[in-house]
Parts: sequence; C-alpha cells; structure tokens
Amino acid sequence: MVRTSIFLFAFTCLLFSCKRDNPDVMNAQPVGDKDWVKTESGKKSDELKANSAKEGDIKGIAAKSLQTLQTAYKAASGKVPGVGDVTVLLDDNLNLIIENKSGLSTTTTQVNLKSIDTDFSHVEILSDAQGHEFPGFRIKVLPGKPKVSVSDGGAKGKEMDYLEVILSTRPDVEHSLSAITLAAQVAQNTLPIGVD
Repeated sequence: MVRTSIFLFAFTCLLFSCKRDNPDVMNAQPVGDKDWVKTESGKKSDELKANSAKEGDIKGIAAKSLQTLQTAYKAASGKVPGVGDVTVLLDDNLNLIIENKSGLSTTTTQVNLKSIDTDFSHVEILSDAQGHEFPGFRIKVLPGKPKVSVSDGGAKGKEMDYLEVILSTRPDVEHSLSAITLAAQVAQNTLPIGVD
C-alpha cells in the first residue's frame, strides 16, 4: 500500500514536471536594430570591442545576436503578408518574444531560448521554390521543454512544437536562423568553442 502511494506520488510529480510553461516574463526589452558603432580611433579592434557584449553577459550576447532577426523583420514589414510592425524582445529569463502588430491585431510569440533545439538537422526550411510565397523556417523545441506560445491580442493562445519565422528574402532567413541558433546555444551553454 505504501509502495503504491509513493509510486503514484512520484508519477504525478513527473507528469506535472513534463508539462512546463515558459518562465514568467521579467524585464523584457527590445533587442533593437543591428547597428555598427564607429569609434573615434577608427581601428577595427576598437570598433569590434565597442560593438560586442561583455564576456559572460548571456542576455547581452543573445540580444546582440537577435538584432539580426529584428532587422530582417523590419525588411519584411509590408512585404510579407501578416508581417507588420514587429518588435523582437528578450527578457531576464531568456524568453524570446516576438510582437507583431499587423492591422488591428497584435500577435505575440514567446519561446524560451533554453527550449530551442539547436540541431540544424531538425530545422524545416520553408522555401519559396517549394510553393511557399515567401521563404522561412521552423525551428523545433527540445522534447520535454516548454513549447512555443502564440497568442493574439493577449488572449491565451495555442502552443506549438516549433517557432515559425517567415521573411522576405533567403539571406534574411539564413542569417536569422543562425542568429536564433547562436542565441539559444549561448543560453544553453552549448556554444561550440573550437574544433580539434
């Protein structure tokens, strides 16, 4: 009887731990556009230092990387159906938030960077050559991790196993996919350092 009770308690805890929500949003800030700051000295090394995030600043490094996605969305605004005024945000819990104000509605997509599957073999490329009007990609979330949450106008929306991004050009798709993957690898501390 005691064993059965312990088993049921453990099973219930396991069941609830598998159904996780994304961490609460704390201090979400726009990542901003990708800009290159010039220094007075004009030296490349000084400019590189001025344009990089501080070592160990995970949120700062991820935000710098995600500026590529913000710039790509800006280029897609008004060209890709459904893509309006898009703001890419990142919070203290490493939640990536994409707010898309199109027409009278605002769609909010949220995923934690620690949930994103960084294995490129699990990415689905949506090619305009395959019949899609515009190119894009679907990047999956890791099994057992919080899913991608998509809501419209603040109402609780749907959960998906992937983050879908549609942009106006193939180069923007390639650069944005790399940027999201890099941000996720930084968040997960799985960034490859070098090759032996």
